[in-house]
Amino acid sequence: MGQVLLGLRSLFVRIAIFVTMAALLAWALGGTLWPRTTVRVIGEPVEIASGRIALVHQVRPPRATYGIAKIDEQGAPQQPTPRVDQILPAWREALSPVASPQGDRAAFALSVGGQWLVAVVDDAGAPANWRSHEVIDRLEAARQLARFAAGLPLQDEATQREVRAAVLAAER
Repeated sequence: MGQVLLGLRSLFVRIAIFVTMAALLAWALGGTLWPRTTVRVIGEPVEIASGRIALVHQVRPPRATYGIAKIDEQGAPQQPTPRVDQILPAWREALSPVASPQGDRAAFALSVGGQWLVAVVDDAGAPANWRSHEVIDRLEAARQLARFAAGLPLQDEATQREVRAAVLAAER
């Protein structure tokens, strides 16, 4: 029994030395043993009555996702949502937010699992609380964002398809 305890103690000492040396090597190379999330702002932040929000890109190897975040006074993103370590599936594509003409709301577009959504944010302090509207595709998401920025209401999917059919028929 004593030799087993000595062997376990020796094993734990070796593991502790290995982890310490690995952490020192990672630190000397400018990294860490545990990856950090890198968050950068995409495009210009949008000013609404309750603050500023912006589209952010988050990378935490091996995953990456877009998100939306409140921007503080120094221009740094705060509390991006969704967080890269929590979201499945990730936002693969997104379009930068636009403000309403009154400046009280913002809207942005995102793609999750191939489905495009336009999301409307009322409060920059809580950008995770948005109302989403389904759109046909990326082109329609951009068109709906332009409508929102012009003060026009967002269209439902049936109206989007009717407008697209009318435009395609007019080209013939």
